Amino acid sequence: DKNLDADVSPKPTIFFPSVAETNLHKAGTHLCLLENFFPDVIKVYWKEKNSDKILESQQGDTMKINDTYMKLSWLTVPETSLDKEHLCVVKHENNKGGADQEIHFSPVKKGMCT
Repeated sequence: DKNLDADVSPKPTIFFPSVAETNLHKAGTHLCLLENFFPDVIKVYWKEKNSDKILESQQGDTMKINDTYMKLSWLTVPETSLDKEHLCVVKHENNKGGADQEIHFSPVKKGMCT
């Protein structure tokens, strides 16, 4: 049984675009893995910092692992926007204080050394 005192808000792990991807495809994929949340109802969307426009992103199915859930969401950013900061916004009922969780993806440096 789920311990109701446990923290079951989504735990994010973030992955930035690889240099190889940005060089090859002139785009980069920001990836946000959300784990250990309960219940399974979750909403994830992406936007640029200081913008309210929701960007087109992808997400995997919510999967159950033991007593909690996980979900993967990703945003592919064109080269022209790689130097902007992006936010992955997570709505979940167990977020602290009921506020949406904002996960910051810092800008990708252009022309990084490999």
